[in-house]
Amino acid sequence: MGRPMVPVMDAPPTPPSTAVSFTFERRPESATQVHLDAFDGPLGLLLSLIEQRQLDVLSVPLGELAGAYLEALARLPGDRLPHVSTFVTVAAQLILIKSRALLPRPPVPPIGLAPDEVDPEEILRQRLLLYRVYRDASLLLGQRLDVQARLHHREAVAAMAAGHAGARPADEPPFDPELLRAALLRSVELVPPPPPPPEVMPRSITLAERASVIRAALADATTVVLQDLLSDVHDRVVLAVTFLALLELVKRREVVAEQTEPWGPITCRATTTAERAGGADASAPIDESLADFA
Repeated sequence: MGRPMVPVMDAPPTPPSTAVSFTFERRPESATQVHLDAFDGPLGLLLSLIEQRQLDVLSVPLGELAGAYLEALARLPGDRLPHVSTFVTVAAQLILIKSRALLPRPPVPPIGLAPDEVDPEEILRQRLLLYRVYRDASLLLGQRLDVQARLHHREAVAAMAAGHAGARPADEPPFDPELLRAALLRSVELVPPPPPPPEVMPRSITLAERASVIRAALADATTVVLQDLLSDVHDRVVLAVTFLALLELVKRREVVAEQTEPWGPITCRATTTAERAGGADASAPIDESLADFA
């Protein structure tokens, strides 16, 4: 007898060694959690450990970290801009640090730099220190904003108590009101004038413009249907002015318009030499006032 068949089970997929998740912390540096083989914690702590040389930057796969961050960011609801800006800032610092660690260094540090030369490593160190200063300052300002009032004013009770206690202003000459007035006028001069409001320019549609459209159409064809000529026009004003221009051309004996049935097609054709006799000169300007129609 043969051996019983044992089903072969596929091995479970190996979880990725690099992952990124988000928590409900207020600051993006603390809310972004990085999971690596050599580190597991906030994104800001990762940068701090690398700056303090407590974690080797070569052990951080920046490519995998960026891919995991983009995948986690795609699933993040709400505003993503603060997280993106924070990650770009931290990732730029990590790329600079890692590039310096990968590039070969001279065995002996450069000595006697010229006054106009700067050590690249010193520039990187200064940038990291400046970033840390701004980061710590923003944390401190955020804490003060949470625990203190945003506006400070003097209560009327405190002013009355100071008056009853005998508090008096300093023995100095009174302030000149004219100086205050001059300062206020000067401040008004320093403020730039507000930009003018956008001006809406009215669109003008003339009879001459629409008449030229009809003349150009008749120059290419023997007859023209007015409805076909206006098939692409959706502006009622343009439609009305075009119809008035057609009537003006008929009055000037330049065009003959026919409509065999009510609401039917209006067919236009150029007049013959005999039909044009006694009509107005084609080169004469069209009366835009429509006084002849009154």
